[in-house]
Amino acid sequence: MKAKGEHRKFIEIVERIMIRWGYTATDGKVYALLLLSEKPMTITELAKATGLSRSSISVSLNRLVREYFVTCRREGKTKYFTAVPAFLEKFLRQPKDILEREVRPLEEIVETLIQKSEGEMKSRLEAILDDLRKLECVLELIIRVEEEESECLTGS
Repeated sequence: MKAKGEHRKFIEIVERIMIRWGYTATDGKVYALLLLSEKPMTITELAKATGLSRSSISVSLNRLVREYFVTCRREGKTKYFTAVPAFLEKFLRQPKDILEREVRPLEEIVETLIQKSEGEMKSRLEAILDDLRKLECVLELIIRVEEEESECLTGS
């Protein structure tokens, strides 16, 4: 009985992580179930285990395979899916994505707004820009540390 509770908690946490990383709750649930499964699973088995439709499971599996969270093996007409533990790889990609997609574009917008502003608004925008630049420095430091760690792990 305790294992079922632990499995439920595991699935909930994986769902939250996946949602934070831009995936759907269904993606998280499917990925978590596959991680916990002792054998590859079919779409039908996943639909039964989740209570979700085969089509929503299929959409999630396509995304998870494309993103290298899951592998697919075909036997005849049946597809079997297996999870690939990929938390570390996906986590390490986060600082670069945040920096390139969010922080730097925000800095550019705020710099433009500062040029067009004056008084109190200009001061507020300068404070925002200062905060964004500090965040950029922290993210760059994290990225450098990750790259160094990666080099150590691969022996490069």
